[in-house]
Amino acid sequence: MNGVRYPLGAAICCLAFVRTLPPALRRGSEQAVVALCASFGCQGMYLAMSAPTSLTGTLFGTVTWYNVSVQMWIIAAIACQQVLLIHWLHAPEEARVRARRRLALLACVPLAMAVLFELSVLHGHPRNNFAHPREQPYFVAYQVVYLTAFTLGKAVVAKACWFYARLTEDVWLRLGLRTAAVGACLDLVYALGRFADVFLVHRGWDPSTWADVTRTCLTLGMILNTIGWTAPLWGPRVRAVQVWWADYRRFRKLRPLWYALYRAHPETSLQPAPRSDLFALWDLRFRLHRRVIEIRDGCLALGGQVSPGLATAPGPDRSAEERAQWEAAHIAAALAAPPGQSGGEAGEKAAGGAGPAPVMSPENMDFSADVRWLVQVSQAFASSLAVRPEGDRAAAP
Repeated sequence: MNGVRYPLGAAICCLAFVRTLPPALRRGSEQAVVALCASFGCQGMYLAMSAPTSLTGTLFGTVTWYNVSVQMWIIAAIACQQVLLIHWLHAPEEARVRARRRLALLACVPLAMAVLFELSVLHGHPRNNFAHPREQPYFVAYQVVYLTAFTLGKAVVAKACWFYARLTEDVWLRLGLRTAAVGACLDLVYALGRFADVFLVHRGWDPSTWADVTRTCLTLGMILNTIGWTAPLWGPRVRAVQVWWADYRRFRKLRPLWYALYRAHPETSLQPAPRSDLFALWDLRFRLHRRVIEIRDGCLALGGQVSPGLATAPGPDRSAEERAQWEAAHIAAALAAPPGQSGGEAGEKAAGGAGPAPVMSPENMDFSADVRWLVQVSQAFASSLAVRPEGDRAAAP
C-alpha cells in the first residue's frame, strides 16, 4: 500500500507546491502565501520520503534517524499551517509577532525529538514494536512529543477552518476550508492509532490490524488538506468549465428551433448557418446571446404573433412542458403557413377567428431563464418534427 498511497499523495502535494511557488516568489512580503507554499512542500517531502521501504524500514522494524527526519517534515508542515492561520486571522503587525512566538514554541518540538531519540539510541536500537512502554522509555517519550504536537496542530487547523468557513461568503473558500478541516480530522485518526500502538499493546492492541487504516487516513487527510487550501485557486476555473459546458449544451439544443426560423427568414442571422454546432467551442457566451436574439427576431419575422391553431393557450397553472409544447406547435404552424400569409392569419383561420396569442416567452425573465425556456421550446419543436411526415420536415437541420 505504501508504494501507491505515498507517491500519489506526494505527487498532489508537489503539484500544489509548484502551483503556489510563483505567487510566493512574487509576493515574498505576504507571509501567508509563503507559509501556504512551504506547507505543501513539507507535506510532499514527508510523503515522498515515506515511500521507499528500503529506507523507512518495515512497520515493526528498527527506527533510524531517517525515520526521525521524515516525521520532522510533518512538524514543519504543521508549523507552516499555524503561521498561515495566524496571518489570516490577525492584522499584519500582530500576526508577525504571534507567528514568531508560535514558531519559537514549535521549534522546541524537533529539538526535543532529536534529544529523546539520541537518548533512546544510546540505550539500544529503538523499535516500533514493544510489549510494554517501560521497555523503551526514551523512545516512548519521543513518540509522545511527536504525536502530541501533531494532534494539537491538526486539531487547531480543523477547528479554525471549520469555524471560519461559516464566516466567508466566497463559495470556493468556504468549500476549501471545510475540505481542509475534514482532512485534518482524518489526520487525527493516524495520531490516535499511533498512540494506541504505544500505550495499548500490552492490553491486547494489535498494531498490524489498523496500520493500513491509520496510514491511509494520514495520506488521505494530507491530500484533502492540499485540495482544500488550493480550492480558491482552482475552484473558479472549475466553475468556468461548468459554465462553458452548460452554455455549449444549451447552444446545441437551441439549434432545431433556430435553424427552422433561419430557413424561413435568413436575414435575421448575421452569418450563414454552419453545417453543425459540434465545433462551436469559442466565444460561446456571445454565440448563445446571438442565437437567442436571432430566435426572437425570427419569431417577430413570422408576423409578430403566433395564434393557436388547434388549442387555446394553456393557463398559468399548467406545467412548463405543456406551455413549451404549445409555443412550439404555434411556431410550427406559422412556419407551415402558405407564402404571403402570416402565422397570425393562419392561426386565426384554423381557430375559427380566435383572437391572437402573444409572442412566445413569459415576461420578466433574465437571460438565463430565457435560455432555459427557449431550450424547452426548441426540444418540443424538435420532437414535433420527429413525428411529422417526411415532407413536413424540410426545414429541419
